[in-house]
Amino acid sequence: RLGVPSDWEFTDVFGLDDELLAMVPQPCAALCLLFPSQNISQAHREAMRAKRPAGGSAGAPVFFLQQHDEMGNACGTIAAVHAVANAAAAGNFALQDGPLSGFLDKASPLSIAERGLALQHATEMQELSDATAASGETEGAGTDDAQGQHFISFVPVAGQLYELDGRTLDEQGVAFPVCHGPTSTATFLKDAAKVIKHAFEPVAPTLTSPSPSPSPSPSPSPSP
Repeated sequence: RLGVPSDWEFTDVFGLDDELLAMVPQPCAALCLLFPSQNISQAHREAMRAKRPAGGSAGAPVFFLQQHDEMGNACGTIAAVHAVANAAAAGNFALQDGPLSGFLDKASPLSIAERGLALQHATEMQELSDATAASGETEGAGTDDAQGQHFISFVPVAGQLYELDGRTLDEQGVAFPVCHGPTSTATFLKDAAKVIKHAFEPVAPTLTSPSPSPSPSPSPSPSP
């Protein structure tokens, strides 16, 4: 229902070692990370603020939105939106008509903060998120029992690796995407894995990635 073509799907990533990354179907268009936020979020976000260029992230070629406080446990939905929207924008596939394509049409011209507010009021997206969370297998993800877990995404856009967390805020309280440097279609998974190993692996993350489906009928996507 996200509008992703049937020959693409979300698939589990079983680990960050090279032999486990090699099991992920290619090309891989994005990587979603689930981690215990209370163990790492504050320190990591402070480090990302310090890493942010003096000119800020204005003009970053990614679709990115802010997760406002009033949105509750929407991080899974936002991670999925970030993954799918940027994968489509990069030319991996064309989004089919549906709630996500309609939302992107309305939200793309807006600012990062305004996009978050638009998602907050996008009824069809909320209904889709609730239905997916209820049918998925990731305990607590996207629901009121999220238990301190948080979803973010990594995407390769215009030859750069971006970390997309709608809760990473600048000094003015506006979210910003984090650029981790050069990447390519061939090295994206390994490049993202290096970032995760450095900052996230000690808290035992769970990973999923949208990749081509190995069969004509894709398996159900993980819960947002």
